Amino acid sequence: MEKKDFRQELAETAKKICTPGRGILAADESTGTIGKRFDGIGVENNEENRRKYRELLFTTEGLENYISGVIMFTETCFHATSDGKNFIKLLNEKGIVAGIKVDKGL
Repeated sequence: MEKKDFRQELAETAKKICTPGRGILAADESTGTIGKRFDGIGVENNEENRRKYRELLFTTEGLENYISGVIMFTETCFHATSDGKNFIKLLNEKGIVAGIKVDKGL
């Protein structure tokens, strides 16, 4: 089996993420961490509320003018907007690189 060389793709992704004037949104809160945020505002920590919260972030008008990449929690990769568009597809259509948190935390 031939190994694929990902160096060019990696360089292009890094260049896109490092676009001047834009930053990375860390939306990778674990279920427990986001629960602490929700407790502070009286919101129940359930999957639908976490999805709605992230939908609010990712559908913010003009987000792509300020954000070049989003770090996501595993659960978020499988979520979609209320009209059915997968979050990763939504972000990619805005020119935003979607990535996933790979560590399990402490």
